[in-house]
Amino acid sequence: MQIQKFTLGNLRSNCYIVFEETHAFIVDPGYESQAVIDFIENNDLTIDFIYLTHGHIDHVGGVKQLKEKYDTKVYAPQKDIFWMTTYTKEKLGYDIPVDVFFNEPFEFEWLDFTLKFFDTPGHSLGGTILWIEDLDVMFSGDTLFYQTIGRTDIPYADADTLINSIKRIYSLFPQQTRVYPGHGRSTEIGHEKKYNPFVKSNA
Repeated sequence: MQIQKFTLGNLRSNCYIVFEETHAFIVDPGYESQAVIDFIENNDLTIDFIYLTHGHIDHVGGVKQLKEKYDTKVYAPQKDIFWMTTYTKEKLGYDIPVDVFFNEPFEFEWLDFTLKFFDTPGHSLGGTILWIEDLDVMFSGDTLFYQTIGRTDIPYADADTLINSIKRIYSLFPQQTRVYPGHGRSTEIGHEKKYNPFVKSNA
């Protein structure tokens, strides 16, 4: 399995294409991007689905373009439905086209991989992460970053809730789990437990 990162838009949001041979899925297409489309076309990829870690506009703004082009299914957290309907309708003029709104527990098989989704509220009510169990790879959205955490000075965010979500992540996943966040560089659970000034752990 390979992972291609694109950093998009004025908020420098990370979008990922995860692919195995010719099959792929997309994580958090926050902005319309010709670079994302070119990569898909140049590698002759079939987009099996799009996963949204949460509903903020810098993580969902490119969904409509990609769904219309590739006729693919979109998964998003139920608790962030406000951001993908009322808010985006006001800002973009349309609802984000989501096929499946999910809540934890939620998992499914993709090719030979088990994909498990976990609720990690705090930055948003519906914040989630995706863990690819077979590879110890995590997509953390705006919950956990390299040596920092998601913002909580925005509507429907809560610092204590976010810290509890990160403590839960620390308790559930192995030290070597590779973390691909919604902004910035990748990291590992073990590194964050030792060096993240907001939520450290000696476990």
